[in-house]
Amino acid sequence: MTLNINIGIEWRFDESNLDLTAIAQYLEGISESGTVRATADKLGISYRTLWGKLESTEAILGMKLVVKSKGHGSVLTLAGTQLKNLIGNYSRSIQQAAHQEQQAFESSFRNAFVTAPLKIRLACSHDLVLEDCMQAGLLPAWDIRFMSSQKAIDAIRSGTSDIAGFHFSEKMISQSRIKELWADPRYFAMPIMRRELGLVVAHGNPLGIKGIEDLVRPEIRFINRQAKAGTRQRLDELLKAKHIEPKAIRGYHHEEFTHSGVTLAVAAGYADVTFALRSATAGMAVDFIPVGRETYCVCGRVDLATDRRFQNMLSHLAERLPLHPGYSKPLVDMDSSGRTKANNIAAIARWESIN
Repeated sequence: MTLNINIGIEWRFDESNLDLTAIAQYLEGISESGTVRATADKLGISYRTLWGKLESTEAILGMKLVVKSKGHGSVLTLAGTQLKNLIGNYSRSIQQAAHQEQQAFESSFRNAFVTAPLKIRLACSHDLVLEDCMQAGLLPAWDIRFMSSQKAIDAIRSGTSDIAGFHFSEKMISQSRIKELWADPRYFAMPIMRRELGLVVAHGNPLGIKGIEDLVRPEIRFINRQAKAGTRQRLDELLKAKHIEPKAIRGYHHEEFTHSGVTLAVAAGYADVTFALRSATAGMAVDFIPVGRETYCVCGRVDLATDRRFQNMLSHLAERLPLHPGYSKPLVDMDSSGRTKANNIAAIARWESIN
């Protein structure tokens, strides 16, 4: 939104108005090109019209402004040059003064009458593609805060967030408050991408780690995601399925807050293994052992499902998924299914083990 100010200079002679701004344009054009025809063509008017305006101006002022020389084009007279410079200098002075006043007016006007659109508040579990879009400046209309999946769900239920981004654990799916949220017609739910998780080990896998069962080996140092993180809850479920006690894992309580953080710890030699996204390993001297895939979902106010800002975010995510190893589109085609609601979102988002 920009304020436009156009200033023209006119001089009234008895019953005639002399458009000095236009005259200055004509004279400037002739001074630069050396011909009336070239000036007329540049300004988009006819040769006859331009000459007519020059002749009428000369008649009003009582002096020649332009002289033609056969075979040599046209040149300004001394009076023509003086008039061009006089109008030009005056016009620049007015424009400078107007610009200063414009800035002050625009600031006051915006403060009083123009309200910047509120950003969409997204509370979400940490995700590398979302983080990529943020760093690339693709989501200026969003206020994004990373937190655990559970806290993201709590944020939308409490009204402190407009949309929640999360990945399910079996524990979350079974919660009554989650089921209540899915059944609430004020909200939509939608899967937006699939992510591959697994064990990240040092390059070459020197300790010969093959799967979750190896985490209990006493010589292996583990580093974990923070408590309540969805990835940590997923790991806990995998451990429970294999009857492994967390306390049997050396380093289970050593924590980092992002997938990149735990992966970097392994790459730097501070730990031997972690559980994280495949995409976090890109560009690092580590190896990846696939364990399974999960679906990342969003849930938000139903009016935002068709909001242009939300649709733009989905487009940016889809464009950047191929840039991140281990990411893929959700099993449900968003374009054909639209918003996926309550009763089947949990089934869509279930964990898929990789043997």
